[in-house]
Amino acid sequence: MKNRLLRASMVMGLVLAGSAVVATPASASEDKGGAICVLNQNTWLRDAEHGNVLRTLTAGRGFRWHGIGSDTGTGVLWYYGHGAEAPTQDGWVPRDNLSGCYWP
Repeated sequence: MKNRLLRASMVMGLVLAGSAVVATPASASEDKGGAICVLNQNTWLRDAEHGNVLRTLTAGRGFRWHGIGSDTGTGVLWYYGHGAEAPTQDGWVPRDNLSGCYWP
């Protein structure tokens, strides 16, 4: 019986912790300026358009962009900036992975 109560309380703790992460507002550092968007899916931050993956940015978090590029081979629009998880690491993400962009 004690094991079941312990497991149930652990599961509830994990559920509540997961809910807190989802409810975290979008944000990104303000040091370089630019528009802020929200990542609409987990997204790879890359060193160049279609380049090497630097890290994974989490859906629902902020992305501040301060540059735009285009891959002429595929027509994909890419934004250069940084995610809220790593404000000192800039890179490229596809525009389709961003939503709700606004200028602060």
